[in-house]
Amino acid sequence: MSYMREDVTFVKPVPKKHAQRSSIQHWEGYIAAGGQRSQLTVRQLSSNWFAQATVGGSINNAMCISSHGGQPRLLICNNDETIKVYTLPGLQRVTNISLPTAVNYASVSPDGKKLVAVGDSNQVFLYDVLLRRLLMVLKKHIASNDACFSCAWNQTSDKFAVASQDGYVCVWDIRSTEKLVKLGSKQNPQVKGAARCVKFSMSGSVDLLMFSEHVSYINLVDARTFNECQSVRVAPQNTDMHISGIAFSPDSKSIFAGLEQTVLEYDVDTMSRRSFPEGSII
Repeated sequence: MSYMREDVTFVKPVPKKHAQRSSIQHWEGYIAAGGQRSQLTVRQLSSNWFAQATVGGSINNAMCISSHGGQPRLLICNNDETIKVYTLPGLQRVTNISLPTAVNYASVSPDGKKLVAVGDSNQVFLYDVLLRRLLMVLKKHIASNDACFSCAWNQTSDKFAVASQDGYVCVWDIRSTEKLVKLGSKQNPQVKGAARCVKFSMSGSVDLLMFSEHVSYINLVDARTFNECQSVRVAPQNTDMHISGIAFSPDSKSIFAGLEQTVLEYDVDTMSRRSFPEGSII
């Protein structure tokens, strides 16, 4: 991993606190939640429609709501080595995508053309949504030998990132099978620094990548150059707290970190991000 500047400030250090809340996936007016025994609940927020079902298989590890041909689709990542695809509303099964490992996370590119999926192996699966075929399998570098937890696309659909158990976030450009960059966690990955969740900002010229560690820290990286990073301790000093999830606001002006008993909100320094198109922020 190349040298990375860490004396930078993407977000203001003092967070706002919100009451505890919980959701799995929200997109275009739908919210979905899954359970340990393949349970599924979906609700359309603009109407009284909701559905409950058991989709079969094992644990529903993650969900992704995306658009396919202008129609919403719900993708369910399951421990039975499948991604189950359903229509919304209606909850009709469209197809199953089978992978050779328990599926931990899947993400559809913003342009709706590709899907990246990861699971209990060090492989990354890139899938063509339109043609319904597997494009390629990207084997991770020897330094990343552990399971992958999550993945995400950038707003232009040409790069995706994968977070793994051994504390690395790897970024690829879809035009190459070689990694564009490999980012390391702040803490020891064997104890606290497993990279759990990764997100890209999805609006404007903010261009940030954010990933959470197993406990206490989130990291923000300049997604233009990938050579500047800000690590933010979200837990009090001398105390470790598990991070349940992270997210950007739709306008990318705020970031959110879910802890065990609260949700923290940080303001992004959007003025600095927009004022320096070459990536320099100070």
